[in-house]
Amino acid sequence: MAERNESTVIASDMVFRGAIETDHAVTVEGKLSGTLVARGKVQIVSAAEVQANISARELSLEGSLQGNIQHADTVILHPSAKLVGDINCAQLEIQRGAKHTGTTVMK
Repeated sequence: MAERNESTVIASDMVFRGAIETDHAVTVEGKLSGTLVARGKVQIVSAAEVQANISARELSLEGSLQGNIQHADTVILHPSAKLVGDINCAQLEIQRGAKHTGTTVMK
């Protein structure tokens, strides 16, 4: 049986408030507030606005995040990223132009 490639998308015209927990990837294009736990990759696109605490295997941030990255193996802050919150990760990549206010703990 082939492995399924599943993901959840918060579309650009959506506003989600609450908690998301999933084994799969999540792409946020709209607005999200609450908590997000994903054992897959989380991608927050450039137009997205997120106010949440996040745990994920990998986080790719292009948009705006206000909240803590509580655990991630890899975090990538792209040039358009705006993060206000703390980062707890194993690997961190901050590209030129990205903005981060908070503390970082790497384990």
